[in-house]
Amino acid sequence: MITIYKYGINKKIKSSLLLFSICIFVLFTNVSFSKDLGVYGQTYPIIEQDFLEFLKTRLVEMQQNGEWQKIQDDFKNNVSKHAERPTPLTQITKATKTRSWLYDPSLTVPYDLRDHNGSVFVKAGTVVNPLQFMSLHKAFIFIDGDDKKQIEWVRKIDSSLLGKIKIILVSGSILLTEKLLSKTIYFDQQGRLVQRFSIEHVPAMIQQDGLKLKITEYAL
Repeated sequence: MITIYKYGINKKIKSSLLLFSICIFVLFTNVSFSKDLGVYGQTYPIIEQDFLEFLKTRLVEMQQNGEWQKIQDDFKNNVSKHAERPTPLTQITKATKTRSWLYDPSLTVPYDLRDHNGSVFVKAGTVVNPLQFMSLHKAFIFIDGDDKKQIEWVRKIDSSLLGKIKIILVSGSILLTEKLLSKTIYFDQQGRLVQRFSIEHVPAMIQQDGLKLKITEYAL
């Protein structure tokens, strides 16, 4: 399944902080495990501090001296920055020549598909083209959000296609690009889409062409 990630900082921060808070307890403890090697020399009674009490005391100290708040702030800032500007796809470069090709989205059904009564309505091995049952109503635009020429190019494309586009970044700031283009912006994290459609350069556009997809990389 291909997934396009949308900008969503707050949810990521909350879930990440919960895990981070648990991990930080372990990081600030010195727990060791050893075998019984017998008694050597004089022994003394061991005064042990309850483990949970130690964690509680250490956390209180960190809260009082501001260390805990600084750790939380640094972590939230790092998460926010990554969510707002994900890792760029460095393998995708600026197009130096315009080229187009067709992509057949047909797939082979790996197993029988059955309805609620158990009856097979599509047999395993059947080749299915999704475009026979649905249409791609919008063009998918891939750009580098840090390239001003590509931003201007998108504005022209958006006007000519009457706003029927989806913009997907391979690099750049999601928030800033949304402000510049007044559009919802997506990011192809880990490059799943560009790999699927063999896109190597941007700007690029995917449009339906009959029962196939036409993919074009544009030299500006």
